[in-house]
Amino acid sequence: MNGVTAYLKQENDQNLKLVLNDVVSTSNGDSPDWQHSVLFTSNDYDKKALRELSLTKEQFAEIGENLIMRLVALG
Repeated sequence: MNGVTAYLKQENDQNLKLVLNDVVSTSNGDSPDWQHSVLFTSNDYDKKALRELSLTKEQFAEIGENLIMRLVALG
């Protein structure tokens, strides 16, 4: 089973990096264990805008589109 993980990394005082990584399940079941496979993509965002959820609709759409496209490609 393949998947995608996401995390936020502090880049500097003004920016956060959203990182999406490919992962591979190392076990089966309802709560699989995941192992990092490869970096899929990452983007920097204004820290304040991201924390206040005030990104543009286009930015939120791009994040969702990247996630779904990658999961479909991995499937």
